[in-house]
Amino acid sequence: MVSDDGAGKPSKTFYIENNIIKGVKTKFDSSATGVGPLIMKVFNDKPNVVAQIEVETGKHTTYQEMKERSIRCALWLLKQNVGSGDVVTICTHNHLDSYVPCIATFFVGAIYNPWHHEVTLKTARHLMSLTRPKVIFACESAVEVLKEAARLEGVEAKMVVFEKHLELKTLKDIMRLQTNEEVETFKLPEIKDPSGIAMILFSSGTTGLPKGVAHSHRSLYRNTSSFGAMDDSKTLWYSSLYWISGTFCLLRSTLCAATRILHANFDAVETCKVIEKYKVDWFFVTPVMMIDFCKSKSLKKHKLDCLKVVLTGGSKVSRPILKEFKESLPNCAVAQAYGMTELGGVVSAQTKDCTKIESVGFVIPNMQLKIIDELSNKALGPNEVGEMCVKSDDKMLCYYRNPEATKATIDEDGWIHTGDRGYYAENGELFIVDRIKEVMKFRGHHVSAIEIEEVLLRHPDVIEAAVVPVPHDTDIERPMAFVKKIAASKVTEEELVELSSELGTYRKLWGGVKFIEEIPHTASGKVCRKELKEMAKLCSQ
Repeated sequence: MVSDDGAGKPSKTFYIENNIIKGVKTKFDSSATGVGPLIMKVFNDKPNVVAQIEVETGKHTTYQEMKERSIRCALWLLKQNVGSGDVVTICTHNHLDSYVPCIATFFVGAIYNPWHHEVTLKTARHLMSLTRPKVIFACESAVEVLKEAARLEGVEAKMVVFEKHLELKTLKDIMRLQTNEEVETFKLPEIKDPSGIAMILFSSGTTGLPKGVAHSHRSLYRNTSSFGAMDDSKTLWYSSLYWISGTFCLLRSTLCAATRILHANFDAVETCKVIEKYKVDWFFVTPVMMIDFCKSKSLKKHKLDCLKVVLTGGSKVSRPILKEFKESLPNCAVAQAYGMTELGGVVSAQTKDCTKIESVGFVIPNMQLKIIDELSNKALGPNEVGEMCVKSDDKMLCYYRNPEATKATIDEDGWIHTGDRGYYAENGELFIVDRIKEVMKFRGHHVSAIEIEEVLLRHPDVIEAAVVPVPHDTDIERPMAFVKKIAASKVTEEELVELSSELGTYRKLWGGVKFIEEIPHTASGKVCRKELKEMAKLCSQ
């Protein structure tokens, strides 16, 4: 199979053998031990290139400035005896200095561990107990929750705040402590065990508390070393470091020596203005943002010819939304990708060879994928729906300090069971059907939540929809929809229930429709179905 990377570069990507799609193997530097040297090389080669521009203030940061600040933070970490095996937690929103402790942690070979800045005390206690960080860098709004969580869990972590604080040292304070001579003579410490843990990210937590996904220095290197220079590229994303997309967008932008356009909060109209003004050519957008763009019709009101590549992922995008989005950007390569935190990033991505707009593309190099029968575990052939299982040398090491969950996810042959149901076409093109845990049983029939959600999203007044099961004495489970609608819309519950009946009797919204101001999401941006299921139970009582 000959394909391209979404930007027009041809490459042989995969072949199919015994119903297993195998991405071609690429060569890596076997002597490489981590991502730190890759970052340092960019800093040394591109010192005067502007690394980031903050939209709200117009402030610029060059790669030379990034280098100096990252080294100053790394020196401080080393003086705290932080190194291999020590967890450094970063809990913050996106801002001009959020990259500093991230890159500094990679420089010293410690374990990078980003948290969401709006973490609740319950979740913070769970994460604190799980990772037991040695150092925490936090935004001011999260400090008190983190301090309380650390106290309750008996974790004695040194805490540094990004902004001002009456009791704690700030990032600027600790950077100021390092001398110019120390900065100029700094050398990256050697990572003696490339198979050791370099990064702990968290699973989405859609059905329970997040699990720590541990990746090695070697896998982090292999998952980022293919990023190449993109002269004068302007990149934009809104994911915080907590999301794997946020962390990898930062690494990608840095390793490509691109210029990041840092815009605080997404708004469809304002974001279009930012893209226009700064000539953004590479943009990562979530499915929810895609919906906002389409419902607001903002893409058609602005001249966005500068956009060359738009990537999306994280959850399935409905066909109508994806079609409208692509039609609004006719000169841009809009690619949907499929990936998992557990696999260190992308598994497949759309290319120009894709035949269906709703596919998630073709398996990328170094990945293997098979579709298995959920009862027999047999590898299925083309157009047969089953669970998607993925194998890669760069998959996670484990769920951190959770051997039971690790064993339940990675089988004896090294395959990660994704929990996603899908299939592949004769040409190897992949399609997501739904999540196994999101399939309901109505009178013995399997009902897909995603299928109903896609129908609801066709209504012009529906901004977002999430379907969950409601327990029922005779029907087993009835599908109920939670819907966010356009302000002042007159759409009714009856109208949407009738719309769902187009799918047939068994897929009708027998549980009804509930309009809410906002659909709850997890910190990683996915619909929090656990919370919605509890709400559905209360609504049905």
